[in-house]
Amino acid sequence: MSTNHTAPIPVTIDRVALIMKEFGIDLLVNNDHSSGAQVASANLNGTNVMFAVIGSVLIVRADRPTETAVSEGNPLWHLACNQVNCFNFAAKAVVVDRSEKAIIRAEKDILIAAGLNNAQLSASLKTAIDHVLAIQDAVAKAAGELSQA
Repeated sequence: MSTNHTAPIPVTIDRVALIMKEFGIDLLVNNDHSSGAQVASANLNGTNVMFAVIGSVLIVRADRPTETAVSEGNPLWHLACNQVNCFNFAAKAVVVDRSEKAIIRAEKDILIAAGLNNAQLSASLKTAIDHVLAIQDAVAKAAGELSQA
């Protein structure tokens, strides 16, 4: 039986950067590999998106700052993330409260342990990016609805 499938190859941050270049996006690759992670980033539609290859997982993470001071203790963003997470399984959203202002983080993991061919990596990246950006929009919408309730 003959197949035309390309064999999977290991996923590296350099391969991720090459695939993203095909989408017309240049990633800023962090070449300091002292932590063991391979990391790159880009600004996509006004959202900071990070790509990290850590062991057997490629993480696509989108961070959007809010104007809500963490010291206010306002639960609005937490409630909005919970509402979105209850009905969406494509990616997950959380509130990062380790800075002065709350940051909404959406994250999607891509399993890469067996490697991926270019078509698989390209499709996985496109889907992950679409999902983390859509989750960001959904959290903002939910926060707007909750603040009016």
